[in-house]
Amino acid sequence: MNDRYCRQVIIPQIGAEGQEKLSRSGVFVIGAGGLGSSALFYLASAGVGRIGFADSDSVCLSNLNRQILHNIRDIGRYKTDSGREKLVNLNDEIEIISFNERITDLNIKNIINGYDIVLGAVDSFETRFIINRACISLNIPYIDGGINGFSGCVMFSSPPQTPCFSCVFPLSAKKHPARTSKEKEATGALGATAGVIGTFQANIALLRLLGRPNPAANKLLIYDGLQMSVDHVDIKRNDKCPACGHY
Repeated sequence: MNDRYCRQVIIPQIGAEGQEKLSRSGVFVIGAGGLGSSALFYLASAGVGRIGFADSDSVCLSNLNRQILHNIRDIGRYKTDSGREKLVNLNDEIEIISFNERITDLNIKNIINGYDIVLGAVDSFETRFIINRACISLNIPYIDGGINGFSGCVMFSSPPQTPCFSCVFPLSAKKHPARTSKEKEATGALGATAGVIGTFQANIALLRLLGRPNPAANKLLIYDGLQMSVDHVDIKRNDKCPACGHY
């Protein structure tokens, strides 16, 4: 077994068989910002064999308090170029695929098709609904994350075993318009909080790939950094959900 993963392989819940499962798996991350940076970093270091990610933004100075894939030398570069460079330097034994594209209803299925899990690390409800619909259509589990200041939440979705994102957040995208770049910057974003939530997303993905019990199934995980607490709130499917009610 590769020495790179020797400290993982000795974990009883992983072992050589689990490490082999990870090497055969694929995860796609939408967003290479605060949450996406942490999730991508730990998925790559764990040895997930194929990692894809998409982001259409460039690195700016205000990103650097939380987006650990990028540094001051990357300002002005596309996040896909900067992120891919860091991930390849971290682990050159896995496949890294990047898309410098804004995710839309028109392109998402072609981009995420064939992956085992999709992680959403975006700050727009409109994009979340797009990801949710595509993952339901392709039968791919979706792990959503979001932050605001010291707090954040994570949700695992895989209908019909669990609710989908629209079951829990049923308002239409029209009531959650995509924010402008100025509005995005106005939302509080603590780097440590982004790291926690992105790491939670990566951990849930790894548990799923390893075939381990999923503590996030049918739960909304709510993190409070001021209290250092994590609450597991029960969530249920909506049989009349426009996205997954057909199951």
